[in-house]
Amino acid sequence: MKNNLTSYIKWLQDKNLSPNTLYIYQKVVNKYYGNKPLTTENILTFTKRLVQKREPATCQLYLAALKSYAQYQKKQPGIDWTRIKNFIPKKVRKFFTTIDQAELSQLKQVRFEAKETTYQRNNLILDFLFYSGLRASELVNIRHRDWENNSLRVHGKGNKIRYVFLPDFLVKHLQPHSLGYLFTRWKGLKIIADQVREVIRERAKLANLKKWVSPHTFRRSFATLLDRKGARLTTIQKLLGHSNLETTAQYIHNDYNTLYQDYSKLWLTPERRQYEV
Repeated sequence: MKNNLTSYIKWLQDKNLSPNTLYIYQKVVNKYYGNKPLTTENILTFTKRLVQKREPATCQLYLAALKSYAQYQKKQPGIDWTRIKNFIPKKVRKFFTTIDQAELSQLKQVRFEAKETTYQRNNLILDFLFYSGLRASELVNIRHRDWENNSLRVHGKGNKIRYVFLPDFLVKHLQPHSLGYLFTRWKGLKIIADQVREVIRERAKLANLKKWVSPHTFRRSFATLLDRKGARLTTIQKLLGHSNLETTAQYIHNDYNTLYQDYSKLWLTPERRQYEV
């Protein structure tokens, strides 16, 4: 299987896919395959488990990875992809969820970690996500030396470099003369994005938050927080590393709670009260 996977990766590289896509496709095949035949039923079993843990967009990405692998194996015609797709929501949630600072505090107060150092590290992860707007994949690659000239050098999508700012209480955790990663695990190895997702998933469950919370929830929350404090949309766009301003606008205007609150205010005006029974 190892030789087969190596050949598959080479096949993907020839298609000029991005390094991040290569990593995801390799991870999906590694996690799924396990010497099981590439069949409709086996992929269905994998998909049913996946939709319970991941957002629809992630499920679609994982399915694309399996379709790619099936194409490489030349088994694409024998798999009922339509049947498999029926188990994945066809549309991403219409409204994005966000958390506020009070909910961030709730997430930091609960714990599942046995070690105090791990608990404190995970709290710092939550703070960094909330107050920087970084993607999980960007967060795990932060090195101490990335802090320079009062800003953090971030390696974003498509190997693009951008600079973000941090509040003082986060800056103090960075040691510019150190060569290591900021967030580490066993033997100083950097943590991986899946660990970040697991931390958030477990904390949200313990905090009993009645909403879907993922690393991207923190990113949208950061954008919403800046918007409410009067930041210009173009400023938010640059801090998030968006190429398209419309993407940034969606982050802000698809916040369900804000839309509902604004709508509710319409019914609290004196003009509306006179019609109440």
